[in-house]
Amino acid sequence: MRSAIAILTLILTMAPQAEAQVVTVKASFASDSVMLGEQLKYTITTRAGEEVWIGLPEYSDSITSEIEIIETGPVDTVFEAGQRILSREYLVASFSPGWNTVPPQPVAFNSGELADTVYTTAQLLTVLSPRVDTAQAIMPIKPPVNTPVSLAEVLPWALSGYGALLLFTLVAALIWIRRQREKDPEQFIVKPMEPAHVIAFRELEKLRKENLPGKGAIKEFYTRLTWIIRGYMARQFDIHALESTTREIIEAFSVRYTEKNGLMNSLEQLLMLADLVKFAKEAPSQEENERHLQHAKQFIEKTFRMFVDDEVADAETGNGVSEDRTAGAEEISEGTGTKKAVGESAGTGTGSVTAKQQGLTNDSNSPDNDESDVVPKNREERHG
Repeated sequence: MRSAIAILTLILTMAPQAEAQVVTVKASFASDSVMLGEQLKYTITTRAGEEVWIGLPEYSDSITSEIEIIETGPVDTVFEAGQRILSREYLVASFSPGWNTVPPQPVAFNSGELADTVYTTAQLLTVLSPRVDTAQAIMPIKPPVNTPVSLAEVLPWALSGYGALLLFTLVAALIWIRRQREKDPEQFIVKPMEPAHVIAFRELEKLRKENLPGKGAIKEFYTRLTWIIRGYMARQFDIHALESTTREIIEAFSVRYTEKNGLMNSLEQLLMLADLVKFAKEAPSQEENERHLQHAKQFIEKTFRMFVDDEVADAETGNGVSEDRTAGAEEISEGTGTKKAVGESAGTGTGSVTAKQQGLTNDSNSPDNDESDVVPKNREERHG
């Protein structure tokens, strides 16, 4: 009987110890003393089995009325020898000088059917206040310290000012456009862009009427003539003709236009003669001037048909109309077999002439066959 009572007593005394061994907790400060307002770390550490759930205490802004929490760190987990170690650090500070006591902190746990709370040990923190020499007079308050302005401080204001200026400019521009539109609506009507060949025909007709060679302005005549051709090629064939040399223009055009009808030689002769007039003071005859003007018209009339329908091209150039609408006839130059245009087309209204009126065919009368040696021959006669 006595032995049974002894065994029961032993079991009852060991039960609390077994429960206590389920979870162990510990709380500590990084230092037992700290200066007034100085920050230090307060750590709570628990050790339990991997299957045990642990609930560390949560604080809002302070642990006690004397100790404030500056920052709460994350929970750190470490597994060691079949146990899980949880720890959390709290950055705290105290502004109450003297001995500040942190009472035991509760830590809840749950292990199977066993759910309970264990407590940490109480902690004592000594908060030291700075020594003040009362024998000396109180010093005045220090003035504010002037610090340089950083880019991060200036950038938001600069961007805000730039945005406000941009918005003001946009609003002012919209108001001005609206007033101008009310005052003169026609200037804001977008006119359709004229085709390249229409512009070129008009400029050639204008150049013909000015009769610059008759006024002695041969260099200006060829400068404007080649400028019209170059502008037409730039708009129609997307060739950088305005800033390219004659050779570059010919090479670029030969890639886009491969028909063998004399246009290539005619274009090359025109551009090369213009270069001689502008840079070598060449003096072509009036016959050559008229012929090259006609060649320019023929070049445009032949090439723009690649971009429009035949009916539209015939309507714009006057193909199919009566020959009575031409203002002159053609005559054959003696000794050369070349044709000289005496009159212009009066039926187009743009100074354009048809292939029939100018004799542009692929036979022996084309510029490629019978006019390729005309310019050198004439030059030899003049220089001879």
